[in-house]
Amino acid sequence: MAITLYGYTWRHTRRAQLWMLVVVAVSIIPLFLSLNLPKLIVNGPIQGEGFEQVGATREYLRTAIPLPHWLSSAGELVVFPGIHFGRMEALYVLSGLFLALVIINGAFKYYINTYKGRLGERMLRRMRYEFVDLILRFPIGRFRQLRASELSSMVKDELEPIGGFIGDAVVTPVYLISQVLTAIVFIFIQSVSLGLVALGVMMIQVILIPRMRRRLLVLGRQRQLTARQFAGRVGEIVESISSIHANDTANYERAGVSEELGRIFLIRFDIYQWKFLVKFLNNFLAQLTPFIFYLFGGYFAITGHLDIGQLVAVIAAYKDLPSPLKDLIDWDQLRLDVQVKFEQVVEQFYIQNLSDAALTAPAPERVAALAGGFALAGAALTDENGGRVLDPVTLDLPLNQRVAAVGPIGEGGEAFAEMLVRLRSTTAGELSLGDRPLGAMPESVTGRRIAYVDAATYFPRTTLRQSLLYGLMHHPVTRHETTSSRKADLAALETKLSGNTALDIADDWIDYEDIGVAAPDGLGAYLGEILALVGLERDVRLFGLRSRVPEEHAVDDVEEHILAARRAFRESLAEAGMEDYVEPFDVERYIRNATIMENIVFGAPRDPRAGLAQLWINENTRAVVRETGLAERLYGIGRDIASNMIDLFGDLEPGNPLLQRMTVMTAEDLATYRQLLGRSGNEDFERAPDADRVAFIRLAFSYIETRDRLGLVDDEVMRNVVETRHLLRERLPKEMEEVLVFHDADRFNPATSVQDNVLFGRIATDLANAGDAVEGLLLKDLDELGLGGIVQEAGLTYDIGSGAKRLSLGQQQKLALARALTKAPDYLVVNRGLSALDGDSQSRIVGATLERAANGPRPFGAFWVVASARDAKLFERVLEFRDGRLVADETVGGGEMPDAVENPERHPEASPGAAETAAGSESAESKPVEAAKDRDAAEREEKTRSETPAAAE
Repeated sequence: MAITLYGYTWRHTRRAQLWMLVVVAVSIIPLFLSLNLPKLIVNGPIQGEGFEQVGATREYLRTAIPLPHWLSSAGELVVFPGIHFGRMEALYVLSGLFLALVIINGAFKYYINTYKGRLGERMLRRMRYEFVDLILRFPIGRFRQLRASELSSMVKDELEPIGGFIGDAVVTPVYLISQVLTAIVFIFIQSVSLGLVALGVMMIQVILIPRMRRRLLVLGRQRQLTARQFAGRVGEIVESISSIHANDTANYERAGVSEELGRIFLIRFDIYQWKFLVKFLNNFLAQLTPFIFYLFGGYFAITGHLDIGQLVAVIAAYKDLPSPLKDLIDWDQLRLDVQVKFEQVVEQFYIQNLSDAALTAPAPERVAALAGGFALAGAALTDENGGRVLDPVTLDLPLNQRVAAVGPIGEGGEAFAEMLVRLRSTTAGELSLGDRPLGAMPESVTGRRIAYVDAATYFPRTTLRQSLLYGLMHHPVTRHETTSSRKADLAALETKLSGNTALDIADDWIDYEDIGVAAPDGLGAYLGEILALVGLERDVRLFGLRSRVPEEHAVDDVEEHILAARRAFRESLAEAGMEDYVEPFDVERYIRNATIMENIVFGAPRDPRAGLAQLWINENTRAVVRETGLAERLYGIGRDIASNMIDLFGDLEPGNPLLQRMTVMTAEDLATYRQLLGRSGNEDFERAPDADRVAFIRLAFSYIETRDRLGLVDDEVMRNVVETRHLLRERLPKEMEEVLVFHDADRFNPATSVQDNVLFGRIATDLANAGDAVEGLLLKDLDELGLGGIVQEAGLTYDIGSGAKRLSLGQQQKLALARALTKAPDYLVVNRGLSALDGDSQSRIVGATLERAANGPRPFGAFWVVASARDAKLFERVLEFRDGRLVADETVGGGEMPDAVENPERHPEASPGAAETAAGSESAESKPVEAAKDRDAAEREEKTRSETPAAAE
């Protein structure tokens, strides 16, 4: 990355800039000709100069190049001899030529502006890509000092004016200067006096205005820094929103935001004041010159020192002068401002210890399995301030060994795990893998063959499936088929010219053979094994039951399975005596466990983002509901719901837990409907305002009798709803038929969830534990019903939300471990990765993972910083860390993995070398597992004694 803006610009755009200079040079010719034409038109055809005699003609458009007399006796080279025109002919031809030159000059401006705009956008794309590439190469420690929102703000917002300026960096000043000089030279040719006046005023503008704008640079720099800080604060608020609400600090945050916005306001207001003062002065000077031209030019014309045509031409030429001059001054201001922004951004990204770009270079070839093991020779760690993190450690970690690390949190084990996966670089000693230094190995090796799980893995917003497969996205394996088109070719060319990677995210990036999957069809079973191992299988299946079948599944195939499962599950319910737990859909009956709106429609919208309430917007629907009298009933039900809710919950303070028991409306709706009831009084349906009718009817739409239990839906209402359902189905307009899918006992409904399709009904909410019982039975019978794969695929489409906030912390940690296992690593490093789970769940998952590591289809080694000492007995070897030191190293069980013999291709050079430690003989004799257990027991006993009431003693 070049330190100066012009250095960066010249490096990447010199060919384009030189071409634009050629275009600018050519554009001067038609510009000068367009300035001279008004004089020819006024003096010639209009005033009659040269046409004094009747039928006289005059020569126009003669073009000659002056030559020295020794080359030509005529002293010129005639390029075009000219054409003789009569007076009216000259008027028509010269005026037409003037119009043509206007079009040509406009075409030059259009081409130049478009070209430099495209160049600017191309460079903005290049800069954003390069700065994101730099972020990917930042040392991990750098991110502990930065706020993510500030980095994103710099890349998104602060680079935008810089990229736009690069297109203007060379072409704009040259083009504007050419226009200014052309106009000045033309004015001097017509009148030296008026040329001196124009030049003098122009010099005042060029010298004075930039000096006055220097303060704007200082203010602009302050605005940029404060805006960046504000973006960082907003980002922190978003990330810590749970803490804000838990600690009642929302008003403190509001005060902080108000204070920062106040600083920004004062800076921006100062900018506005100074900017418009400069603009006023600039406009005054620009208008002063025409005043002088009219005064003195008129005097010269009256006294005969200047003809009218020349005066008109001078005024016309100067009319075009202020605009490019102002633009040139603005450009200079922008140059200084952008230069400062560029330096500030580069300063944040210019660090000395960036990782080598070659470490993250694309590697299309498959990476061979790791061999040997980790070898540490006096490897030590310090933090960014030089503080001790981990004392020198010397030992070997074979890749075919399962090792546990025990010890208190933050006393060395976590840092050691991060060092093994290069999230921390050794500050002393050596760390090698096989026969190569770990720091010199490309990420195509370490990132594919070593898996890492942290306690707080961040997941971007995506689906469960994409989160699981993220660890496999190394390099495209199979290109997707695309039809060549002009648009696609242009996009590929711009990608190349912008310096972006040519890798296509739409390709298939998964190397199925590398993870032991024969074909893409086998990926589902592979993921299912891993989900079951980490304890996510039930969660994913629940997500799948409540989701729609993914669109990529063949509808006919799914329909056959769903209908068969629907019949079989009905039999299972009957055998279990649970028939009453599910109320079946029946087009002739009201469904008590569904909302009124769902009963009216008896179907679901194709677009999952659209609700059924959109039906009420349709005029035909509203007419049908009014015709059957249901609208008036719904209006009354809505009023009764609002009245009951206000009576029950209206006097409660905000935040009262009882407010969470409302189902038909939210706590925020109470105040709204209180106002509606107060405004409408006891008005009937016909006299109520339309807005009030719509509000109460919408409220009634979401009412479920068995859930809300207000006794508002009687048999008469049910019959009315069913009647409206049939009439609406008959009169439904075609545009609504395309967005709705109706329930049919003999059809699969792609617009509803898998569970609704299988049950073809609703779970009875008025029966205790009906939901858990039905879902439990359904989960138990999924594979027998032939829906296991379909439900899993549907569950994997679940949107986990930004930062996986739609998952619990335990689910996030399970997902992180599942992702690590999905890429079939040679070595797994887990850094307290299951700390959010209870002890039994941790032990079960650790044991299952180690069983897969030893005897699975692709055996692997492991280093696991365990949360509980009791889990350490599951490993072959235990390391104990205390106060940043390795204090114990003990082999406790199992021996080496059989993979070294049974699967030599996986680890061809695996070595079971004995561990060595720098902690000395005292450490070698210690028993870390027993010692850790004893310490845990002592701490629990001490805690019990400290919590025992004094009276008990």
